[in-house]
Amino acid sequence: MLNHEKKKKTLKTIRLIQAYKSVFMSENAKIVLQDLARKCHMLSAVTDVSNPNGFSAASAFYDGKRAAFLDILKMSACDDQKLIALLQETERNENE
Repeated sequence: MLNHEKKKKTLKTIRLIQAYKSVFMSENAKIVLQDLARKCHMLSAVTDVSNPNGFSAASAFYDGKRAAFLDILKMSACDDQKLIALLQETERNENE
């Protein structure tokens, strides 16, 4: 019975990864990912250095946004080269 549950969980995970790929590998996905990269502060520091006691609630909030974005990238099988290109294009768009 345990083996059946493990197999069922594995299949569910595979379907979920396939769903992420189908959503985030389209041309429109590139636009959405660039927007998320900007909103999730992938190109800027998220640590609040104004707090002498360490991380603040703002730091934790922005770190959580960044972690969610990175999870989307991981699940959609975004490799290092695609990520670098995405961030470079996002930075260029911010500078325009």
